[in-house]
Amino acid sequence: MGVFDSWDGKRVAWVGLGLVLAALIGLALFRYIGPLLFAVFLYYATRPLYRRLDQYIDHPNVTATVTLLLVILPMLAVVAYAVVVALRELDQLLASSDLEAVRSTFQPYLGVVRRGNVDRLREAIASGSGGSVTSALRQGLPGVVGRLQSIAAAGFGILARFFLMLTFLFYLLRDDWKLRQWFYESIDHDEDIVSYTQAVDDDLETVFLSNLAVIAVAAGAATVVFYGLNYVASSGPVVPTPVLLALLIGIGTLIPAVGMKIVYVPYGLVLLGVALTTPTPLWHPIAFLALTLVVVDTVPDFFARSFLSARSGVHMGLVLLGYFLGTLAFGWWGLFLGPIVVVLAVHFGETVVPGLASDFMSE
Repeated sequence: MGVFDSWDGKRVAWVGLGLVLAALIGLALFRYIGPLLFAVFLYYATRPLYRRLDQYIDHPNVTATVTLLLVILPMLAVVAYAVVVALRELDQLLASSDLEAVRSTFQPYLGVVRRGNVDRLREAIASGSGGSVTSALRQGLPGVVGRLQSIAAAGFGILARFFLMLTFLFYLLRDDWKLRQWFYESIDHDEDIVSYTQAVDDDLETVFLSNLAVIAVAAGAATVVFYGLNYVASSGPVVPTPVLLALLIGIGTLIPAVGMKIVYVPYGLVLLGVALTTPTPLWHPIAFLALTLVVVDTVPDFFARSFLSARSGVHMGLVLLGYFLGTLAFGWWGLFLGPIVVVLAVHFGETVVPGLASDFMSE
């Protein structure tokens, strides 16, 4: 209580104001904890790249922007590729015999729109030509507008969180040294706190960088395997979209417990169903599941994680447990919070608890 006895009213007022500001900032950050934690994950995963680029680009803003582009462009490429594949599959579905009548029903309206004759389209709808289509448009238009508004609101929310994540990531990459310097000066470079935070910082980089490496290794191995299967198969490709499926499998490694199995096991079951109901050879699904399990799932995950975790001071089993329990306890953003909590707890137990226990026992 001696510290509080020496406090005057001015100091108490400053501390009270600081607590209020901290509570407000904490509340705002908690509302968007997902984008913040995802930005922290990408920060540690891309920080080595940023530091490497910073040796050649003598401008922090440009270096951070280039790093962000190298992270974002592959994501956009995956999304664009997935959209192209989805549109191609939709076109094939609409071109099927069962839905050709639907296409022919809407074709007059689509033709008018393509020619830009909006007046004629309005007259066609007003006159009731087109029968069931016009009636459906009149009756369902309010509901369609409502659904479009809901979709637009959801899309805006996703974009807002995405740009918020980019903002967090940009300033973490550019100004992390300022934040670190301010913190160390605030604690007067206390040796115990500095060593604790530096150990946590190094291990978080290793843990999150290992996830990025496993994604890249798994996606690369899957691409080679799927193209190899397509080359061997003489009756048609086993995997029509090998690159897209490989990227989805790589991203699936982030999912706790099941990992990439959530992607390739359902796909393998679909291949099995196709093989049992069509002339497709049965070895297609068997070879796909066996090679993906061994070459794509087991080997990269085991060797990549083992090699990278050897550089960390935290047991990989504890990290995996942090992924699993964090997701169960907090939802999707627990996937990033769990490992952070594990690293903080492990180093707290190693560096802080022994000193506290010794002081407590000596009293």
